[in-house]
Amino acid sequence: MEVKSKPYTIEVNKYTTRQIDTYEIEWNIPNFVGLLRTIDTSYGFRVPRQTVVEVPETPFHLKICMFKSDYTKLHVSVEIYYLISSSSPISLTFNLNSGVLLLSSKKDFKTIQANEWQCCMLMKCSLNPSGIRGCYPLCLSFKLMVSQTENPAVCSNTPSPYTELVEDLGNLLDDDSFSDVTMKSVEGIEFRVHKTILASRSEVLRAHFKQDMRENITNVVETPWESELLGEVLTFMYTGKAPRVDDAPDKLMLAAGYYKLDRLKSLCEEALGKRLTVENAVDTLQLAELYSANSLKQTTLEFIKNGRAALISQTEGWANIKSVELVKRIYDYIVDGINNVEDILAAAFKKMST
Repeated sequence: MEVKSKPYTIEVNKYTTRQIDTYEIEWNIPNFVGLLRTIDTSYGFRVPRQTVVEVPETPFHLKICMFKSDYTKLHVSVEIYYLISSSSPISLTFNLNSGVLLLSSKKDFKTIQANEWQCCMLMKCSLNPSGIRGCYPLCLSFKLMVSQTENPAVCSNTPSPYTELVEDLGNLLDDDSFSDVTMKSVEGIEFRVHKTILASRSEVLRAHFKQDMRENITNVVETPWESELLGEVLTFMYTGKAPRVDDAPDKLMLAAGYYKLDRLKSLCEEALGKRLTVENAVDTLQLAELYSANSLKQTTLEFIKNGRAALISQTEGWANIKSVELVKRIYDYIVDGINNVEDILAAAFKKMST
């Protein structure tokens, strides 16, 4: 599939193998050097100008940012980013070809937070009239592999045994035959579980099971969680899945933060992001601030900025804001979005055409 516009073209190819979606994206910018020379790099220009592209039929956005990198007006710094709409383990292979420059980078599978820009590459371009001449294009190649499971390294090689392992571990949670520790909910409901699994999944619980800790002596861990919530946390620890995350994602995110389960926290942020409304946006943003949920914070600020600020300012949540810093953060985010709305490549192309 190819999407065409005057300043650039985008080509996308997608295929799926062994529970991994692979997106091959080519972003081509013809006469990139010519476009660069039309960009305003006047003295004092430090705010990046940018173009953001939504890649059709994929969960990705791409962004190219440019700003003056010195006071001689002869160099522009160029930064390339990508963003995904849902938190996922991602592997990136990136290549840049400017006609006179070849660069590449590769990043192994890592869980990427939803709606957070990820830097692919930085470079500096010369605008010296006596330097590079000609109509050199900029060709950006992205190979983004998105795993449908929490453990892509295992899944990509042996998907069937991995699935079987997850099922076996889930069954182990329901079978206390070889359990060696008890986790108790706030109501006193007991879950017979296994130290080795809990310690391998949570550094907090691993610390509890050290030789001189009470939990290691009594083999009982008292928790502040209700039984349903504790059961969901344990299900995630054993299987990497959270089948009931949508039931109470705010409470589950608190437990995920307590036990330092980053992937579970990301799943909770996604669930809360899908629940956003005009009425709950402020409360959700405050929750994101409280739990340092950066992805949820970004999602909520984008939700507010996209034509909903006036409506949200009339809600009860807005009226109850006690933090001046929170109001300032919302205001700064909206104003920054307005000031940087220009599509720099489209503007440069238009300037070249006149």
